[in-house]
Amino acid sequence: MSERYRIEHRLGEGGMADVYLATDTYLNRQVAIKVLRLDFRDDQKAQQRFRHEAAAISELNNSHIVGVYDFGDTEGMQYIVMEFVDGQNLKQYIKQNFPIPYAKVVDIMEQVFVAVKEAHDHNIIHRDLKPQNILIDKQGYVKITDFGISKAESENTMTQTRSIVGSIHYLSPEQIKGHIANQQSDIYSLGIILYEMLTGKVPFNGETAVSIAIKHSQNPIPSVRDFDPRIPQALENVVLKATTKNPADRYDNVSEMAQDLQTALDQSRANEARFSINSAEAATEETKVMPFKPLTAANLKTSDGKQNKRNQSKSVPKRRKHHRRRWIIISILVLLVLLTTALAAIGSRTTVPSVVGLSQQAAIEQLQKSDLMAGKITYQASDEITKNKVIATDPKANTKVSKQAKIKLIVSAGPKKFQLENYVGQDYQMTADKLEAKGFNVKKRNASSETFQAGQILQQDFKAGDSMVPKGSTLTFVVSTGISQVTLANLHGMTKNQVISYMNKNGLNPVFDYVYSNKTKKNRVDHQSPAAGQIIRQGSSVIVYLSRGKREQQDELHQFNVRIKIPFDDQTDGQSNQSIPTKMAYTKNAEESDDYEQSSGSDVRDDSSSDEIEDGQSSNIILIYLKDHDHKYKNVYKQMIITKDSEITLPFKLTKNEVGKYKIVRNDKTIIEDSNVTVDSH
Repeated sequence: MSERYRIEHRLGEGGMADVYLATDTYLNRQVAIKVLRLDFRDDQKAQQRFRHEAAAISELNNSHIVGVYDFGDTEGMQYIVMEFVDGQNLKQYIKQNFPIPYAKVVDIMEQVFVAVKEAHDHNIIHRDLKPQNILIDKQGYVKITDFGISKAESENTMTQTRSIVGSIHYLSPEQIKGHIANQQSDIYSLGIILYEMLTGKVPFNGETAVSIAIKHSQNPIPSVRDFDPRIPQALENVVLKATTKNPADRYDNVSEMAQDLQTALDQSRANEARFSINSAEAATEETKVMPFKPLTAANLKTSDGKQNKRNQSKSVPKRRKHHRRRWIIISILVLLVLLTTALAAIGSRTTVPSVVGLSQQAAIEQLQKSDLMAGKITYQASDEITKNKVIATDPKANTKVSKQAKIKLIVSAGPKKFQLENYVGQDYQMTADKLEAKGFNVKKRNASSETFQAGQILQQDFKAGDSMVPKGSTLTFVVSTGISQVTLANLHGMTKNQVISYMNKNGLNPVFDYVYSNKTKKNRVDHQSPAAGQIIRQGSSVIVYLSRGKREQQDELHQFNVRIKIPFDDQTDGQSNQSIPTKMAYTKNAEESDDYEQSSGSDVRDDSSSDEIEDGQSSNIILIYLKDHDHKYKNVYKQMIITKDSEITLPFKLTKNEVGKYKIVRNDKTIIEDSNVTVDSH
């Protein structure tokens, strides 16, 4: 790795790996390199998870999934070389852009759905979907990453110790309980992500992971409309259905969720009722046959029984009397047989229940409750009935049939799929019209090209031969603008929508950023780069700075430096203290993890004399922790490798009322610490 990849600086850190920006010197391109941290070098499970991530992503070929270019290890340190996404993660995006327009929320989620569907189509369950694992580049293109704990759909989600894997704020109830994760588990996480994009926060928080897990398992998801009543009910319904406690009540697959979300802002769904889970009707009541007491000659007494008794004393031939009694008994017995047969016939009939819309298993159970059996099961394409739900029965519902009769079930195979082609080189507008007529949602991104004429398709975000359900599916094409040039207009004062309209019309790609301004009205363009009047190619990106309005008054920040001498310890007992491969130059500016604001690398000054470690040279690993107005103490502010006594200057920013602190850790031991750094003391 040291010969091919030149490390530039660290991009961030995770639970077991650090990510660096690097240059691939063979191909002259920027890449991201994930390096397993030193403390996990001898951890077999961590190494296995690291290898698994590379293997999982290599199976997937989708423009919305971060690609893997290379994988290996150098001097016992494993690394993955990945596509570099120049942008930010969704957690940071939400923090900076909240509230996010609903249409933008839908757009981002649709791109995430494309990536998750690709994984599910390969029977890979991500199991750790969260905003930190969703990246957005400066053109608004979304990619997901971190398949380190993904599993094949048939595999268990728990380790041998039954410990939970995944991020607790986005974990489904079944994963928390130790059950096998499936597509519905990822759908639950997607529902939580959608909740956070709409409200700016996660639905459940707590002091411990256990308390959060209990809330996911027991508490209903809070209403997003309670947070903001302007959120359409149809949009909240997507959140509610995706996050039901029972996986069977969620969307059957990501495509179904995408289809529902895509129409959530339509006027036709403006008066939609709030989503709730409808339980199946109770089974039809059984026909009860009341017991009866057999009739005999002894209890057959008529109203004139006394008169009959008196007549017995009259002179009637004995034989005639016995003959008449016998016929009476026979007649009664015949009537009883007919009555019993009629009651039995009535009791052996039942009514076919309505099972349309139920799952196959639920339909079978409903038939059994009505003393019926499931017969032949056939599958039929349907645009109205969800996949794997019952379309109809044969005989139809409410038909009278004999008990234990076999009822045929016709089950939905889902909407009919359309096989896609390789459209590269074709005219975009003709292709888009044809696919939209099939029901696809088609999106366009511009790019300049010297080989393709304007209007021709350069790239597509799906593979030729893929089969998709048109309704609810989004196809994205990168379209050539040729080599036409555009003279940039003055965008000052425009709204964001006006900028987007201008960019689309001229074949340009806007990149939005925000600045404070005392002169420009909030949410209007303050300035742009390149400037107005510059000539650029179509397909180029233009950075547009929108005003956040005036900056609120804050306590005055005081800046000062603290200079520290770090002693070198050569008593290493033969242990290797290097946290990075040897002969690899690293720049000195460190950045914090994805969950916090990045530190300002330009403020970090390192006075050590060498950037490289020679083979076999004794070295110390130095970790520096710093807390001031801009930095969190629990994150490593800076990591160094020293080979001799070294000095470093730490820049502090504090108000009069703030107290800063720092500590120096050498080879896992704190050697220097100060917990009372104030403006007055320096």
